[in-house]
Amino acid sequence: MFPMTRTMSEHFLARVEAFLVATGTKPSVFGQYAVGDSAFLLNLRRGRSPTLATADKVLAYIDKLELEAARKPTNRKPK
Repeated sequence: MFPMTRTMSEHFLARVEAFLVATGTKPSVFGQYAVGDSAFLLNLRRGRSPTLATADKVLAYIDKLELEAARKPTNRKPK
């Protein structure tokens, strides 16, 4: 028997959920800024699959914010 694999929708949702945890962003705020829909995450969690265009838009939004965060200087003093 083959092991169970996750669907693309499940991978996508896991990526978004990981981003929310890492950044402390509320799901409704994320949905509003990423795609203009505060219920976006609620719908995903209920099993709705995004279109490819929407998934691309969301992943580009996440990538942009992660890149901006990586470029921010830290206030830590070198050891």
